[in-house]
Amino acid sequence: MAKKTVDTKKNVKTKSKKRRKRKLVKFIFAYSAVRATIKVAGRLVDRYNEENDVVEAGNVVNYSLAFKGRDIKVENEPFNGAIVNTICSGLKLDLSNAIIEDDVNIYCKNTMSGISIIVPENVKVEVSSKTKFSGVANNVPVIDDDAAPIVHIHVDNYMSGVDVKVKQESSIKTFINKIKISKEDIESEKEDESEEDKPEDDISEENVETEDNEES
Repeated sequence: MAKKTVDTKKNVKTKSKKRRKRKLVKFIFAYSAVRATIKVAGRLVDRYNEENDVVEAGNVVNYSLAFKGRDIKVENEPFNGAIVNTICSGLKLDLSNAIIEDDVNIYCKNTMSGISIIVPENVKVEVSSKTKFSGVANNVPVIDDDAAPIVHIHVDNYMSGVDVKVKQESSIKTFINKIKISKEDIESEKEDESEEDKPEDDISEENVETEDNEES
């Protein structure tokens, strides 16, 4: 009986060791597979960004991003529209100084991304959206000008957010501009008052001269 108990204990120990080895081998295989998948995915993402980062199709620009952040600014150049495709990315498209003379279209297809579009002050913005677990905000003020160009923004979002707005000056700049305007108003008022006082002095001097001539 004693030998049997010893043998059973040995068998249990050997089985437990084998199980541990199997678990360790499985873990190593799983870890290597995940690591290889991440490497391949990273290479594919880099290739996607290199090939599709900025592609011009005619006059329309194509911005495609994956797992990346990007700030794009159009400075004093004509803007004729854009196509935006993002996956787990953040994109800021600054058109505040772009030249927009005619109606343009911006097509946005986003997945788990955040997009910010800044437009000039002299345009109108119309947004049409198809979203799922997403949000779209049009914070551009309405302009009462029938001749103003319209920026049509077409949004297809999944777990993403799009914010459209007009570029605003910083609070410090606006405060300084207000101070400058108030100083200019004060100076102009002082000039007006001085000009109003001048003719009266001239008239009084003329009256004195005429009175002196009459007495003589």
